[in-house]
Amino acid sequence: MWFPEKREGLDIVIGIVGFFAATFFVVTVVAELTRTDALGWALTLLVLVLVLAALLLFRRRMTTARSKETEDSVL
Repeated sequence: MWFPEKREGLDIVIGIVGFFAATFFVVTVVAELTRTDALGWALTLLVLVLVLAALLLFRRRMTTARSKETEDSVL
């Protein structure tokens, strides 16, 4: 698969991880409300949120690095 920019592929991954994080959040809340075991769901949600935060941080660094490159090339 070919992406015109690296950020586009990263945005797709962020969207997929974000979707699953939201889904696991709903599953965890339902499990808590129905008083079933929710530890596994909650731990999976924690991992997904940490991965999502890391991806967002990586995207921010990628964007700032790219903006610095364009500023340097303009000057």
